[in-house]
Amino acid sequence: MPRIDYADETKISPEALALIESAEETGAPDPRCVRIYVKNEDAGVEWVKYWNSLLYKGVLPHALKELCRIYISIDHECGYCSTVRSTKGASEGVTEEKVAALMNFEASDLFSDKEKVALSYAKKFKSSVTEIDSDDVYIALKKTFSDEEIIELGMLCAQTDGVGKFAKSLNIVSWEDACMINPNIIKKEYAKS
Repeated sequence: MPRIDYADETKISPEALALIESAEETGAPDPRCVRIYVKNEDAGVEWVKYWNSLLYKGVLPHALKELCRIYISIDHECGYCSTVRSTKGASEGVTEEKVAALMNFEASDLFSDKEKVALSYAKKFKSSVTEIDSDDVYIALKKTFSDEEIIELGMLCAQTDGVGKFAKSLNIVSWEDACMINPNIIKKEYAKS
């Protein structure tokens, strides 16, 4: 059970209600989380709007961003974020087979070179700031991505990592429940061995 109750849909603004309905259509962000975030009509509503823009608009392919989002979510064992799938990502080739291979993406032939570079950055981002605070990281990124794409990738990783930690702490879906919902999601220690 979530640590913060869901919003009473009869007491929220039409804009907040529209964000919940949009989440129900797109699959990501998950409507359960949106129902909590929009209880705050300022920061919560504005963040969901920003997240939708970051995830669904921009210069990077949505599927690439969806893979990075899921990778970071699995890495920090967030049951909520690990089981969320956008309908657009699924239509663009984010299959459960790819998701199951995420923790070993370097050795998998399921990912394009561009996806591997983005996932490598997401992995370093998730590991620690010292992993990405390097000229070598940016030299490698610039071989594949424009500056505009790098900014979008960095912001996506930052939001996924930070808000994902908050979502995990809300206890919407436990890691154990996530593993039952989607058996392809397994403990990272096992997946990496």
